Amino acid sequence: MKKCIFAAVAIIMLLGAQAYAQKPVVIMGPGLNSGRTEYHQDWNRVLSPDTVYTLTGLYYVDSTYTITVPAGTIVRGDTAATLIVKRGAQIFATGTEQAPIVFTSRKALGSRGPGDWGGLIVLGRAPVNKVEPLIEGGIIGGSFGGNDPHDNSGIIRYVRIEFPGYRFQLNNEVNGLTMGGVGDGTEIHHVQVSYSFDDSYEWFGGTVNPHHLVAFGGTDDEFDTDFGFQGKLQFGFGLRDPYFWDPTGESNGFESDNDGSSTSTAVPYTAPIFCNFTLVGPVISVPGNSYQYSAVLRRSTKTSVYNSVIAGYPWGVSNRDPYTHMFSMNGELQWRNVSVAATNLKTATSIHDDARWAPDSCTLWFNTADWDNYLSTPRTLAAVGLVNQTDYNHPDPVPAIGSELDGTADFSNPRLDDFLQVDYRGAFDPLLPMSQQWTSGWTNFDPQHTDYNAVQTGVDEIPLAGNLVQNFPNPFNPVTTIRYTVPRTGHVSLIVYNVQGQRVATLLDGQKAAGTYDVSFNAKGLSSGTYFYSFSGEGFKETHKMVLLR
Repeated sequence: MKKCIFAAVAIIMLLGAQAYAQKPVVIMGPGLNSGRTEYHQDWNRVLSPDTVYTLTGLYYVDSTYTITVPAGTIVRGDTAATLIVKRGAQIFATGTEQAPIVFTSRKALGSRGPGDWGGLIVLGRAPVNKVEPLIEGGIIGGSFGGNDPHDNSGIIRYVRIEFPGYRFQLNNEVNGLTMGGVGDGTEIHHVQVSYSFDDSYEWFGGTVNPHHLVAFGGTDDEFDTDFGFQGKLQFGFGLRDPYFWDPTGESNGFESDNDGSSTSTAVPYTAPIFCNFTLVGPVISVPGNSYQYSAVLRRSTKTSVYNSVIAGYPWGVSNRDPYTHMFSMNGELQWRNVSVAATNLKTATSIHDDARWAPDSCTLWFNTADWDNYLSTPRTLAAVGLVNQTDYNHPDPVPAIGSELDGTADFSNPRLDDFLQVDYRGAFDPLLPMSQQWTSGWTNFDPQHTDYNAVQTGVDEIPLAGNLVQNFPNPFNPVTTIRYTVPRTGHVSLIVYNVQGQRVATLLDGQKAAGTYDVSFNAKGLSSGTYFYSFSGEGFKETHKMVLLR
């Protein structure tokens, strides 16, 4: 009896392996190696965890439409490929702790790197302090912002975004997760961005309230806020890989601006609240790296930080520009119960950037009595209780019991009334091992060596081509038949144009199962002449000519 059970189990396991090996591969967008070619999803699309997807081109989810990504789905980005959820559209990426969604590089295991593909951009209708701004310098189309702070762009939960940040131009890269005018009706939590070639996360205005975020190995800033972002964020972990940094700029922990002016009065002001964040800098020094500050606050920002720890960056806080100084002194910008452990002195006596705040002092502000910020002199990670930071692929940022991070949080500030109250600084409970922390199960700190290409056997996928047969009869009057083959279930269109490129008939525009079909075209009401019919789907497009003779 036992032998029969074991045999049955073996057969089931074998069938499961075969099913995985036979997962279909679907190309999303205009096709492989299509760069910045635009593709517009103008229908509601639902992906499948039983399919491996390759994202290509600039893939836009157009306004009023949705893209649904179920738990366990893998989407691999081609070079420059970027997923853009436009204002008015929605994404429902609903992973779970046991089955996270993964957006990653399509390159082979061991050869992946920052900027292999674009990233994820979500645009909404929440307030921003610019008038119809374009995201990412206009390289990618799509403005954002509006007057609805409760706008809902969908759900992004238990999602990993790996090796994004494609550099379209010098100093014009896509971030890992970019949010423009995203409202607080949007749900974003348990997200990990790994090895982005720009910021891991950047918010341009909006009111969304993300939580449980991981930024790992990014080259530029970990958490960047601009254009009037007003969100409340709790529990975030940033970890740097010392061998990756921004080759053209500065690499900081937090970075925040109101807009591009040092005396900006644009409203709403950038005024997010970060609470219970643990940012671990590069720790070791690698020649030529551009790591600088634990935080850069400038250009009239009001960014506030509470109950957090930033350790391992060369310097502490750089609090710049007249209005930022004013907001710091009048209490609109607050840093409370924050531990900083920078490795180098910025001035003769402090890790902070005092030179930009003369005649006052960033150090005196940070050290204000009763704010319980520590300290303004160089310290190691171990000095703040982060003692196990040597293995980047298996990080352990749990603070030591009895350290300054243990039991020293303070939630008495009314700004923190909506936050979950814990008794520790930083993102992790000193009483729990990493296996029981909120990062357990769904994160991955070694994406370079994770085999997402098992179904490919080392060979790049070749997109299945649709097949369009010459219409018959041709010439015709006034009815003809067009035969086409759908290579795989998906969205396809069959459209008739005149010689001026004007659409005269839509014969098909929607989901269609794989198979061969005939469709009749009646040209009643059209003039004699030459017409073109175009059959297209994801990864293919074919056009034929036909003649109407009356």
